[in-house]
Amino acid sequence: MGEVPPLSALYRQYRELSFAFFIVYTREAHPGENYPHHVSAQQKLGQARELRRLERVDDMPILIDDIDGTVHSAYGQLPNMVYLIDRDGVIVYKSDWTDSHEIDGMCQSLARRDRMESENLPIIRQGRSQRLHWIPMEPAHRERIYRRSGAKAIEDYRRARGVSPYASDREAGKKSR
Repeated sequence: MGEVPPLSALYRQYRELSFAFFIVYTREAHPGENYPHHVSAQQKLGQARELRRLERVDDMPILIDDIDGTVHSAYGQLPNMVYLIDRDGVIVYKSDWTDSHEIDGMCQSLARRDRMESENLPIIRQGRSQRLHWIPMEPAHRERIYRRSGAKAIEDYRRARGVSPYASDREAGKKSR
């Protein structure tokens, strides 16, 4: 979860405006020998607790999907999806990857709508957007995640990408062996 610290900051910022944030722990995005695929609810709960500790998620709720991944299946099956749902239950934002800058912009838009409604300002219409955007991942963060997961996760990355997930290897242009 590359975006946990920025999401925690957004959670603290927007909860004052009655926004609720949740992490839904669905599956291990990068399973390895240290954090393998879940085989029991107890194991999944333990790994979610470890995520809370490692990523210092002190106050944001972490909801845990069932062992069959029912929520994960219902919401798209990618490991870092994000949904923003307004107070009326309408999905106002959906992304296949967590990007705190995008989420911040959408939260600002929702807060603006709330202000407009509270001031009885007319809302001419709802605008809809669809766009592609590119989300960087800090190489050192990627390395930290894969080292934490273990050698199996690192080898899976090499097989899939043909390169090491480590920042130092990628910067040097080294291919995997």
